[in-house]
Amino acid sequence: MAETTDFDYYEALNIKPDANEEAIRQAYIKESLKWHPDRNPAPEATSKFQQIAQAYFVLSDKDRRSAYDRARREHKRFGMDENVDASSIFGNVFDELLVPEVPNPIWFWEPVGGIAGFMMGFIVFNIPGAIFGAYTGKKLGKVRDMKGVSVYEAFAKLGKDRKAEILSHLAQKMFSKGL
Repeated sequence: MAETTDFDYYEALNIKPDANEEAIRQAYIKESLKWHPDRNPAPEATSKFQQIAQAYFVLSDKDRRSAYDRARREHKRFGMDENVDASSIFGNVFDELLVPEVPNPIWFWEPVGGIAGFMMGFIVFNIPGAIFGAYTGKKLGKVRDMKGVSVYEAFAKLGKDRKAEILSHLAQKMFSKGL
């Protein structure tokens, strides 16, 4: 075995030994964001980030986890044949957060929203309104295409803090341009 560890993987992720796969994944996301060297200036951040990645690498796989649990029960050191690349694990976990919620998003509402926004904008504010309406309608249609639900439903699913942040950002944009 190439590498042995003296730290507890469950402790590295701040989870209990009976945690399920989703709890392990969520703990990894939380801890890796907390200790990522680009976000945390502490001198131990890099080594802590590597430990967290190693813990996730072992605990996220059934076979590696059972081998680790067996070594842990027998009070033996656990070793791995593979070196863990913390950056690739971090990228793999967070890449899945960026995919659309709908497995095969459709591209129907984006053009429909653009056309509807253009018409409404033209009725209200002529040419400048049509341009603004088309742009806004297209963006709102894209949200519907990517989430599979109306913009209102997608907004309603957000937490209170995120809603407030979005609304204040929109208000700031609107009032800064004098609309």
